[in-house]
Amino acid sequence: MSLSVYKNTFGNEFDEVNCNINIKMRKLIYIIAILTIVSCSGKKERPKGIIPQEKMALILSDIYMAEYIVTNIGLKQDSSKVVFRHYELKIYDDYDTNDSIYKESFKYYLEHPDQLETVFDIVIDTLSLREQVQNANKHKDRDRK
Repeated sequence: MSLSVYKNTFGNEFDEVNCNINIKMRKLIYIIAILTIVSCSGKKERPKGIIPQEKMALILSDIYMAEYIVTNIGLKQDSSKVVFRHYELKIYDDYDTNDSIYKESFKYYLEHPDQLETVFDIVIDTLSLREQVQNANKHKDRDRK
């Protein structure tokens, strides 16, 4: 079995077998590079059934407010859990969702910390704004008296 030996333009010798291996390696490297670029550059879309970030932030804001209200009512722990559960169900109903969708969405955001950070940034802004509005309304009521 004889191998053909060629000289390239630089005068270096190479044979057909090495040439074929080099071509196959280049193809493999190109395929890997393309797959890497495509997988990294594509926008990661939220799976169907996951609550959008803005809506999730509003739900969380309402849940935090409900927790605050229930803890400040002065009920015993078992009674406060029952009252909180009613608030929670009302919140889910207000946002046209349920606790299983909420829990699945929360799990998704826990697995995607960059998106969860955005959600909590919105929660913080929402709660801060609500507090400012509430304080402004208290000052207006005092001024009227």
